[in-house]
Amino acid sequence: MPDFTDPEQGRLLRLGLSLVGLVAFRILEMRHGRSSGPKSAHDRHAVRNLALAVCSFLLVILPCSSLILAAAEFSQTASFGLLQSAPAAWQLLLCLLFLDLWTWSWHWLCHQIPVLWRFHQVHHGDPAMDVTTAYRFHPGEILLSTLLRIPLIILLAVPLPALLMYESILLASSQFQHSSLRCGRWERLLSLLLVTPGLHRVHHARNPARTNSNFASVLSVWDRLFGTWRPAEPQLSSGLPQLDHAAHQTLPGLLLTPFVVGPTAANGDADGTATENATGTNATSTVQSPTGS
Repeated sequence: MPDFTDPEQGRLLRLGLSLVGLVAFRILEMRHGRSSGPKSAHDRHAVRNLALAVCSFLLVILPCSSLILAAAEFSQTASFGLLQSAPAAWQLLLCLLFLDLWTWSWHWLCHQIPVLWRFHQVHHGDPAMDVTTAYRFHPGEILLSTLLRIPLIILLAVPLPALLMYESILLASSQFQHSSLRCGRWERLLSLLLVTPGLHRVHHARNPARTNSNFASVLSVWDRLFGTWRPAEPQLSSGLPQLDHAAHQTLPGLLLTPFVVGPTAANGDADGTATENATGTNATSTVQSPTGS
């Protein structure tokens, strides 16, 4: 068993889980997932998304890991941590729940605040969702989320084992929900508690009405609680119309998108269908913000 109190073992565990999950879901997708187009196109898509993940790892995750560790260690010595007064038997569960609620809140904020959406749109601009989409996050978004999570860790007094455990769960959940797998008859049952690929495809749909739903990352209960839950729908296409241009779908394009593609008012109709078939034009076009902000 890995020692969740050891930072080095925690890092190795997450890296191992990431690689194992990536390979496992890719194999499952090839056998059971939704797919279209030649294999070469899927390979190029995967390489592009994973190259962005490598940039995020080298530029943000690796340098900032010591800050997260220091925050977790400090939170255990400070006297104002909110969860320190909770019974020991409940602390782990409460930490996991609060971290998942924060993840829902951060995701919701990324759709509400234009400057955050500039970075988050890189993730939504993927026109072909699969497990590699779980790695398609701009380094700027990861940096902002990391810096904002540090005071949360201190405020709640989140111990390192709980933090590493949640991040491992979050990683596996993200790989699952972004995969092209179908849950079939299990969709309704699983979605009562967890975020399924069917639910998350709604969030990645090409219109604002559906994009403004299903923000949860692990537990779907948050969307039900805050009124942002929407049931799974078949035959939804993913991506953002104004990011369809090939210039946006390269590694340099992904890195530059937040700085050259800004949010404008959403141009869909009441249910978002007007934007379903829109297409982008050039690398300096503006993209719809799901909130209309």
